[in-house]
Amino acid sequence: MGIFLMIIAIIFFVSILLIFRVFNNYKIDNYQALIVNYFIAALFAITIYSGDLTLTDIPNQLWFQPSLLLGLLYSVGFLIFALSTQKAGIAITSVFSKMSILIPVLFGAYFYESESITIIKISGLFLAMLSFFLIFKSEKSEIINKKAIFLPLLIFLFTGLNDTILKYIREVYFNIAVSDINSEIFIMGSIFSISFIVSIIIFGIPILLERRKIEIKNFIAGAILGIINFLSAFTMFKAMGHFESSVFFPIFNVGIVGLSAIVGVIFFKEKLSKTNYIGLAIALGAILLLTIN
Repeated sequence: MGIFLMIIAIIFFVSILLIFRVFNNYKIDNYQALIVNYFIAALFAITIYSGDLTLTDIPNQLWFQPSLLLGLLYSVGFLIFALSTQKAGIAITSVFSKMSILIPVLFGAYFYESESITIIKISGLFLAMLSFFLIFKSEKSEIINKKAIFLPLLIFLFTGLNDTILKYIREVYFNIAVSDINSEIFIMGSIFSISFIVSIIIFGIPILLERRKIEIKNFIAGAILGIINFLSAFTMFKAMGHFESSVFFPIFNVGIVGLSAIVGVIFFKEKLSKTNYIGLAIALGAILLLTIN
């Protein structure tokens, strides 16, 4: 069941990357689409939720404080990711975002009694990080703005904290044996509601100051993204409960990177270098090693 959920989550996450790729073709305003995305994700959760809790019960939940922080990190993290891509470069930003698996893995090994670090896991983790570097490596040398190098470092920190907090909520407040699907839907809806409020401030102000034109296509794009975003986060949340951090995060991130590269070749005619293909082979090796373990 855990493997199946992880595969579904990986497919949804890659779908999000494809949606952003299509956004460029239709000249979608990312800020408008993102605000709508968080709203629709929260609304979708509320619509399918059939439990007894209401929105006014959110502050009283034990997981409220970490979910509040997570909702904030989601929105702010995306803004930093966009800035880092523009200022520091796509490759270095992507590598640092994936290298962030170190944070939840090390936290899990230290904090959760049920988790352990073995030679096989360390080897799999090393192969995973090596594959990230090789898959994202471009034959054209990318000029790195040294003044903006702090942005990829922030991406490393924010992405790592996002994964760590989500796993913490899963482990501490949602025991797989006793949690029900409504509780999981409720917390996802809560996180997206918080992200929606934060996104209004972060993305809404630039929209007003720059007097950007409000277009229906941005709302449609945001609505599609919102539903996929909810499904990706929900299936990821479900899947991570079946694995240790040192197994889940390397496999999950390698799966996203590998599938994204393959989809890019098939649908967008992207060309991979020999180095990129070696990275994909190493990624497959990392997945097999960690899965066998």
